Amino acid sequence: MRVLFLTSRMPYPAVGGDRFRVFHFIRALAQAGHEVHLLSFDETVRDPLVPEALSKHLTSHRAIPLPAAYSAVQAFGALAGKRPLQVAYYDSRRMERAVREALERVHPDVVYTHLFRMAPYSLGYMPDHPAAWVLDLTDVISSEIRRSLPFRTGPDRWLYAIEGKRIERFEREVAPRFDRCWVISDAEARALASLAPGARIEVVPNGLHENRTLAMQREPATILFFGYMKIAHNRDAARYLAESILPIVRASVPEAVLEIAGQQSRTLGPWSRAEGVRTLGYLDHPEEAFARATVFAAPLRFAAGVQNKVLQALEAGTPVVTTPLVMEGLEPVPTGIIRVGTTAEEIAGEIVSLIRSPGEIGARGQAWVRSRFTWDHAVRAFETMAGSQGRESVHG
Repeated sequence: MRVLFLTSRMPYPAVGGDRFRVFHFIRALAQAGHEVHLLSFDETVRDPLVPEALSKHLTSHRAIPLPAAYSAVQAFGALAGKRPLQVAYYDSRRMERAVREALERVHPDVVYTHLFRMAPYSLGYMPDHPAAWVLDLTDVISSEIRRSLPFRTGPDRWLYAIEGKRIERFEREVAPRFDRCWVISDAEARALASLAPGARIEVVPNGLHENRTLAMQREPATILFFGYMKIAHNRDAARYLAESILPIVRASVPEAVLEIAGQQSRTLGPWSRAEGVRTLGYLDHPEEAFARATVFAAPLRFAAGVQNKVLQALEAGTPVVTTPLVMEGLEPVPTGIIRVGTTAEEIAGEIVSLIRSPGEIGARGQAWVRSRFTWDHAVRAFETMAGSQGRESVHG
């Protein structure tokens, strides 16, 4: 099977949900013996290169420069129109030419288009290339933006209100034009089906990290939050945890400590340096932090899909406390696997309970997540698409 990946960001390092998902799709397909070809934007260097840790899984690869300043100007200019600003940001004639060349050279069985912002690079070529065309939305971003608006203020809220409506219209229009639209959870599938009833939707979940958790002694009364801090819902959750939840926990367990880890966690505001809070920064081996923690708290108030950080914690055998929103992305979850709270008081209460008496919840969560989340599911989804003839009815 030959698979062509079209991505807006270089899928390495596997930091953040989008890079993590794509990198492990590529790795799993290559290890299953399939040809994987990658076309990706890269705005990190002047002459883009594909890292060896990624390229070793690829049959061919090409990185297309994306000048950040020029792209920002394009996005700003799109304010006067109707396109999503993200689509305008990634508008590139070089990428369009590269896609055409790759299709002619590779003759892919499957074209994997990652996120709605890359959809324009597939739509124009579908009628002329007998591949199976997949749009991996992962999450319904318009829904996440709508949930985030109450937590945004000023110009940021105004801009996201506009962008959310544009993305919703774009998702509705493009999703039915692909042979399959992949999402990460049942909750996202329901959201997309409501938005775009004509879309052919399939749930393709993530798997787990390659590295198994280290056997380490757990530190007492240590609460961990881990995430990529450029993401708004992670910053909001970390601050909510530090300012509103931790003080309630420490009223009952004075020795409790909150560790905030992940890329750019050291750049957070003064609240991240309050008493009882430690910022760990970027971790080369985050599994060590998960293995040490008493409890993993993920009090996200707006987000979408499946939170990989929660899967990591469960895989480490670490008890998890989260919100109904995050829980929805994991359903169906057996009882006794994850603790859930809606308010700061409820979340703090669950954390205190687990610090005092964790019981067997960590072991149960570990067994469940290892049985359900595997990259083999993704490989089978790609293989099914490669053998599918249903695409003929979509593109004529």
